[in-house]
Amino acid sequence: MNKNATTYLEGIPQKPYDLLREGLIVFGAALVLVLLLAISFGSPDYPTVRGEDVAQRQPLAYLKTTANILAGNSSIDGYGPPYTPDTANAQRVLGIAPAGWFGVTTPIHPAEDLVLQPLDRVAHINPEVATALQRYRAAGADQQTAWVTAYLTALDKATVTDGQVQLPQGDYGPVTAMMDGMLQLGQAGLLEGALADGARLPFVFDFTRALLYFQDDVDHNVASTLNMLGDRWGISHETGAYPGAWWLLPYTFLYQIPPMSTSPNGDLQVVLIVLITLVLIPLFTPFLPVINRLPMWLGIYKIIWRDWYSR
Repeated sequence: MNKNATTYLEGIPQKPYDLLREGLIVFGAALVLVLLLAISFGSPDYPTVRGEDVAQRQPLAYLKTTANILAGNSSIDGYGPPYTPDTANAQRVLGIAPAGWFGVTTPIHPAEDLVLQPLDRVAHINPEVATALQRYRAAGADQQTAWVTAYLTALDKATVTDGQVQLPQGDYGPVTAMMDGMLQLGQAGLLEGALADGARLPFVFDFTRALLYFQDDVDHNVASTLNMLGDRWGISHETGAYPGAWWLLPYTFLYQIPPMSTSPNGDLQVVLIVLITLVLIPLFTPFLPVINRLPMWLGIYKIIWRDWYSR
């Protein structure tokens, strides 16, 4: 301790303190507690929603998802940055859309990237799919729309017999063979691999397309079953009776109250509130007039150090 520090602390009672030892003790105690709780209670391990499971157990849901993507009905169409250039639906606050600042960093054309490109791979080993895909690409946009729309309508009346999807009679053009090819791809457990375009297998680190594939209806239904939707506190729920990411409660709490709970700009509003109240204000408290005087005015430090002030 230097001379200035000694002079400054003169008259103040001090005692030796081993911060490193106390830190190690706390870490060890916390580690033992975590291990005991993990052994006693564990954590529900809900399986990942995979294309293989959806295709085998819910083939109609799989086909509806795929056909809607092909029809341009996916929520990714027109989503805006970082997936598409359309900024009309980008979230805004005071007319400002921060997502537009960064532009399209992960370009995705849903019909092409999520359906037609995987079918291109299937076409190499399935001549029927190759013929159907060639016919579909050669058709005009209106004809493509008519085929896919008719197919989607037919799916509402379709049945599943012995794992096979039975459609009512109709003019679906090459779409039936294409959707059968996608269904077979999923049932074989190859959908995620086919969506990893350009990846150097087995080192795949970008699962964006696979995650977006079922994010509309399938993932939404799973989240609803597990009570993990945004209006039910979302990710702060565990997939069972225990709390999940409790440290996100200040974040998920804001989604439960208006206007964030109903606003189309809710995500951005929540981020700004959390950024301002939990990051910027605490960070700049020493420099904010009035706020930086609160500790002195409130005198809480005198309560904490009451033994010292009593002497």
